Amino acid sequence: MESENGLFYNYEDFTRIPTISYRLCGFDVLDTASKPRPIWMKLYHWACVCSHICCVWFMFRRIIERDTIGNNISLIMRYATLVTYVVNSDTKYGTSQQKHAFQRLNGKLAELFPKSKQSKIDHRINEYFWPRPIIVLIVVYYGSSAMVVVGPLLQSVYIYLMEQRFSYVHCYPYYIFDPEQDPLWQYFLIYTLEWLHSTLMVISNMSTDLWLVNFEVQICMHLDYIARSLENYKPSSTRDSKDRKFISQLVNKHNNLLELQEDINDIFGGSLLLSLLTTAGVFCTVAVYTQLQGLNLEGITYVVFMLTATSLVYLVCYYGEKVKTLSTYIAHAAYNHNWSDAPPDYKRSIMIIIARAQKPAELTAMGYLSVSLDTFKQVMTVTYRVFALIRQMIE
Repeated sequence: MESENGLFYNYEDFTRIPTISYRLCGFDVLDTASKPRPIWMKLYHWACVCSHICCVWFMFRRIIERDTIGNNISLIMRYATLVTYVVNSDTKYGTSQQKHAFQRLNGKLAELFPKSKQSKIDHRINEYFWPRPIIVLIVVYYGSSAMVVVGPLLQSVYIYLMEQRFSYVHCYPYYIFDPEQDPLWQYFLIYTLEWLHSTLMVISNMSTDLWLVNFEVQICMHLDYIARSLENYKPSSTRDSKDRKFISQLVNKHNNLLELQEDINDIFGGSLLLSLLTTAGVFCTVAVYTQLQGLNLEGITYVVFMLTATSLVYLVCYYGEKVKTLSTYIAHAAYNHNWSDAPPDYKRSIMIIIARAQKPAELTAMGYLSVSLDTFKQVMTVTYRVFALIRQMIE
C-alpha cells in the first residue's frame, strides 16, 4: 500500500498530473491572486488562445466559401473532424474556466482527504493513486496528437531528402500557402499558429477529463472506505457512545460525498453531454477519413489518436460506473453488517444510510444521462452504425 519510496501519497500528489497537463498550454485551474502564474506562462496561454481563435475563424471562413472544399469527400470528412473536435475541445475549455467552482470543489476534497498515516492506510490511498496504464494513456495521447501536428513537417523533410524539394506541407487545410508566391516567413507563421491552436485543443480535451477523473477517484476512495468500515464494524450495546460517534461520522461523510458528487455534475455535466455527442462524431469522421486516405503516416497517427481518444472516453465512463457501484454497495454493507446488538440510535442511523444509498451517487451529463460503461457501449454502437452508413453512402 506504500508508494515506491515507502511514503503515502498526499492530496497534492493526486492533483499534480491534471495540473501539469493544463500547464502545458500555460493554464492553471488552481491559479489564484495569491498564487498567480508566471507572466511568461500567461503570455504563452494567451498566444494559444489567440492562435486558436484565428484558426477557427479561418476554418469557418473556408467552410462558408466552399471554394477550396468542393466535392472532395476526403476534405469534407477532414473538415467535419476538425469542426467536431473544435466543439468538443472548446466545451471542455469552457468548463475549465469555472475556476472558482473548481477551487471550491478541490478545497472540499482536500479537506476530506485523510491526513494521518493510519487513516491513509484505512482509505487505501496508494491503491487509488494514478495507475500506470493511465499514465501510459496520457503519454500516448499527447504523443499521437503531437504526431498529427509534426507529421506534415516530417513529410516535407522526407520529400526534401528524397527529391531535393521542400513541399511546405502543414497541418490543416484552411490555410493556403503557395511557395511560388508567398514569402517563407508565412509558412513558419502558419505552422506556429497551427501548433498553438492544436496545443490548446488537445490539452483542453485531455486535462479537463483528467480533473474529472481525479475528483471521481476521490469520491470512489471515500465511498469504498465507508462501505468497508460498515461491513467490518461490530457495534455493541455496551459501547453506546463509541458506536454513535462512529455511525454519525459515517452518515455525515456519506452526505458530504453525495453533495460533492452533485457539485461534480454541476461543473462537468454540460461538457460531458456535448463531449459524448461530439466524440462519436469525431470517431466517425476520423474512421472514414483514414479509410479514404489509407494507412500512410497521417492515417496511422489518426488511428492511434482515435484509439487513445476512445480510451479517454472509456476512462471517464469507467469511473462513472465505479462511483455508482460503490455508492450502491454502501446499502448492502450497511444491511449485511452485524448490527443486531446495536443501540436504537445506531440502528436509526443505519436506516438513514440505507435509505439514502437507494439513490446512488452517479456521474451524470446534464442531470439525466448517467455516465457509465453502458453509456460507453451505446456511444461506440452509435458510432459504428453512423460510420457504416457514411461509408455505404460514399461507396
